Amino acid sequence: MNRSCRRSFPFLVVMITAIFAIAPTAAEPAGYWRQAYESSPAAYQPITEDALKKMAESTKMPLEMIEQMGRKTTATGTLRFHCVVSAGGSELRIRLSNEEGTGPLVISGASVGLAGDGFDSRTGTLKPVTFSGGRAITIPAGAPALSDAVPLAVAPGTVLVVSVYVQGQLQFETRGLALVAAAPGDQTLADTLKDRKDFPGRPLVTGIDVRSPRPLHVIAVLGDSLSDGNRPQVTPFQSWPEVLAERLNAGKYRGAYAVVNAGIAGNQLLSTAAGAAGLSRFDRDVLRIEGLSWVILLEGENDIGMAGHSMLAGDKPSLTPGDLIAGYRQVIARAHARGAKVAIATMLPFGGAPTHFSPENNRIRDEVNEWIRTSHEPDAVFDFEKIARDPDTPTKLGAAFDSGDHLHPGAEGFRALADSIDLTVFRQ
Repeated sequence: MNRSCRRSFPFLVVMITAIFAIAPTAAEPAGYWRQAYESSPAAYQPITEDALKKMAESTKMPLEMIEQMGRKTTATGTLRFHCVVSAGGSELRIRLSNEEGTGPLVISGASVGLAGDGFDSRTGTLKPVTFSGGRAITIPAGAPALSDAVPLAVAPGTVLVVSVYVQGQLQFETRGLALVAAAPGDQTLADTLKDRKDFPGRPLVTGIDVRSPRPLHVIAVLGDSLSDGNRPQVTPFQSWPEVLAERLNAGKYRGAYAVVNAGIAGNQLLSTAAGAAGLSRFDRDVLRIEGLSWVILLEGENDIGMAGHSMLAGDKPSLTPGDLIAGYRQVIARAHARGAKVAIATMLPFGGAPTHFSPENNRIRDEVNEWIRTSHEPDAVFDFEKIARDPDTPTKLGAAFDSGDHLHPGAEGFRALADSIDLTVFRQ
């Protein structure tokens, strides 16, 4: 070999190695994995007998109804959950969570398919789900598990049923909102579950990724029950993040965005109550997401309503507007460090809600909302309060928005909130 060849040979080896390193393999289809569904894991603090009595007194609800909120359901066998993906793709990956567990979670089988009637799957669509090549996996306490790719094509808004066969007994918190179906034995590949029983609880399925042909921008919502997409029955009801996803997929933005919902009913931004504090779970539930472009924050009403007394989640310290604003600033700073922008929604009125309203609490809400509107610190502001308040009594929700508890809008109210969002904001 002459001298010039000897000099060029190492260069050729490096170039050939680099080409093979970056070339896609036949086993790995082209595309981008993006999260298109989320249900944040949450453990709920126990409710003391004293707190139950105080809540019954303050809300005038029957004690039996209040006590039901503190009960847990034990389940085993096949558990089936409904999940709605906000983006389309050619394949799926399922994320299960034991992040709030205290011991190993043994999964002996899982499946995913297109939803049919109720908890049935559409005939012929169920696919087995594997983890690291096997149907079984043991998930350590504090850890999630991500499945292998499943060849199931979905469109934006597709409703899926995900089934998990668990070994041992699991306890579900009735405050988890979602409806869970349970059936004996391994029925993960059955279209219809036999001897099925339904109960409320939080899903073990905490995420679904889709393989998209383009790098979708992901919008994540951090919040409480005003955002939580879980619901205690299988109905057409939609949370406002679901309606937002529907709007984005209806026109020129179709195929460009995914919306994931990190809302937990009862959650607080600053304190652990229903699930870890928003600031505590922010990295786990939001900032880890690949392709994250925007965070929408609607949280703080429970911090205000539960401050300074004991209700469903133990004793909570008093709260000032500055405390909540400091929390918002942390969300902004941490999201910006991740390269994502932040939109903050103003807090809705809660006049008439016995668990939340007082003149002092309303003052705190007003002051924080004014900071949201005028500080210019968020990258965008969604003025939900202006949309939802009663024009004659601004401390209360308007009649069209009040579901009856003076705290939560109904289905049409949530749709109006989502419809008020200027979609061009996300093009910034």
